[in-house]
Amino acid sequence: MNTKIQKLAGFRDYFAEDIKVRQYVIDTFKSVFEKYGYEPLETPALEPASIFVGELGDEAEKLFFRFKDQGGRDVMLKYDVMTSMCRAVAENINQLILPYKRYQIQSVWRSEKPQKGRFREFTQCDADTIGSPDINCDAEFIQMGIEVLSKLGFEDFRVNINNRKLMNGIIQYVGAGKDDFIPICISIDKLPKIGSDAVEKELVEKRKISPEIAKKILELFSLQGDSKELIEKFRIKLKDIKVAQEGIEELTTIFSYLQTVNIDKKFYRFAPYIARGLAYYTGPVWEFEILEGQVGSVAGCGRYDDIISKFVNRPIPATGGSFGLERLVEIIKERKMFQSTSTPTKIIVTVFDNSLLANSIKLADYLRKNNFATLLYPVSGDRLDKQLKYANKKQIPYVAIIGPDEAAKNRIRLKNMLTGEQKTVDLKELTDALRGNK
Repeated sequence: MNTKIQKLAGFRDYFAEDIKVRQYVIDTFKSVFEKYGYEPLETPALEPASIFVGELGDEAEKLFFRFKDQGGRDVMLKYDVMTSMCRAVAENINQLILPYKRYQIQSVWRSEKPQKGRFREFTQCDADTIGSPDINCDAEFIQMGIEVLSKLGFEDFRVNINNRKLMNGIIQYVGAGKDDFIPICISIDKLPKIGSDAVEKELVEKRKISPEIAKKILELFSLQGDSKELIEKFRIKLKDIKVAQEGIEELTTIFSYLQTVNIDKKFYRFAPYIARGLAYYTGPVWEFEILEGQVGSVAGCGRYDDIISKFVNRPIPATGGSFGLERLVEIIKERKMFQSTSTPTKIIVTVFDNSLLANSIKLADYLRKNNFATLLYPVSGDRLDKQLKYANKKQIPYVAIIGPDEAAKNRIRLKNMLTGEQKTVDLKELTDALRGNK
């Protein structure tokens, strides 16, 4: 019986070229995260389902890879690294020095329908500050994310910033019920994608919001002005709603911070429709959006002051965000924003014939001990021209040849595959050539 060999839908294999781009992006995130004082953390792929259930919202729970293990325990592949981090922090709360700043770059799994840009296994580049209620931590993350995207080569992007407390105040102001908050937020979040008419229809027909309240909601979200003006309009409009005023003050703190560190205003704005879909955000929320090519959101972020508190029965405020590695990598590849050689291998040592195999082995060993990435041709007996073609296909820049004449004189024939130049050299001349010395 012939078995069809293919990977599962929604999962991917990564070969050298993909891995190089991915590593470039990961290294960029790591260097910036660490520059801002974040330290690394890793958590297991498999977690107790109980830490995720009831925390992320009904829409998220539909996508859980959840099952019983061999011991009958209710477990799941981690849906996101943030919740897994919360479990780790809660479990080790007495050993950690708070505030605790951590970053995490790991795979997560979601059982969603595979489509372009959406996979069932993907990598999150996550960073969070645990144990500080200071909204400047939220603002600092925004600054850090702008720096990451700039270092990766993006120029046309923006951070859309809002506050869930402000949205809560708006819901109170229009007279909607507390249970309507999340459904309304989910619909309002779609405003720039489907327009106000479609959102109003969804609020009435799908969310069962009265037409009068739906109209009031859309009237508020139709207010115009630059970020500072718009915040002031909401401050005046919602002056009697305490929670809304708290959200407005937090937004003011964020915009003041960004102005203090001279972030170009083209990179951020107040966007009152941004809700983020997850149920656990408690204050500022923001997303990073790549504008060129209508790519859309590449990161979801916000403050979540209640999750860790539930695990440890005391207040533990937290804030942070998560970038999707795969989406960024695909854009960088499509736009050719990252260039690399096809191989890190500096030189290939050919095997002239079996009688000279030991000479080739010794040379390869010598080069590796001198820190040159060296490939010893892996098939004894192949013709020299085949070995040269192999080096050419692999784009290996140098080839070392030890034939009978070279072996007799304890010399090496070095061929530059880019120029075609050949010369016979000793070991010192060989290493000088590989280092770029003449």
